[in-house]
Amino acid sequence: MKTVHKRILSTCGLIAPFIFIGTAVIGGALRPGYSHLTDTVSELFSPGSPNKPLLDSLYLVFAFLLIGFGVSILVTVGESASPNKAGKIGAYLYITVGILHVFSAVLFPQDPWGSTLTFPGMMHFNIHGIITIFSLFSMISLGFWFKKTGIFPEFGFYTAITIILAVIASVFFMVNLGTQIMGLAERIAALIGFQWIFVLSLWMFKLSYKHVENPGRSNQQQSNTY
Repeated sequence: MKTVHKRILSTCGLIAPFIFIGTAVIGGALRPGYSHLTDTVSELFSPGSPNKPLLDSLYLVFAFLLIGFGVSILVTVGESASPNKAGKIGAYLYITVGILHVFSAVLFPQDPWGSTLTFPGMMHFNIHGIITIFSLFSMISLGFWFKKTGIFPEFGFYTAITIILAVIASVFFMVNLGTQIMGLAERIAALIGFQWIFVLSLWMFKLSYKHVENPGRSNQQQSNTY
């Protein structure tokens, strides 16, 4: 793949977290009575929510950027000296995560909190459960790949720490479902995942400027890229 295309793909992961955060901030500002501390982000997309078409559009941008992030990982793994299964599995899982976000936002929005559960609302919760599991397994696969291949080995350890924090944050969120800090708990869990996406994307973006045809041939060179 051409360097310019790799660069464009790597920016997807740099932009996606800010699109999500911006969408939540804009949606919260436009919705009277909305609380970032108490309410989940998904409530902004509930049927009948104000400015839903605008927010759906922004969320779709976020979802497609995640797909682009997964493709950028797949390209990096495929062009490395060690394109083993662990790296490819991690990439495909994140592409799937992006696709699931598309379904979650548009086809299966969350029901307003406290209302009667509908089929789309039930599917929304199920899909987000799958998204959480796939995201964690993607991190595990990619962390293993980075560690095993020696390409940016520090990121393997960084990923392990992120996974531990993500699991703790996910449990914290589930424990606080329906409480006054439910929205805060959800945002903490999301930000832990987003910082991992940003760091990996930043490394891939910098790597694209090194004009390295074989990312696996110099471990030290790749570590210094970050």
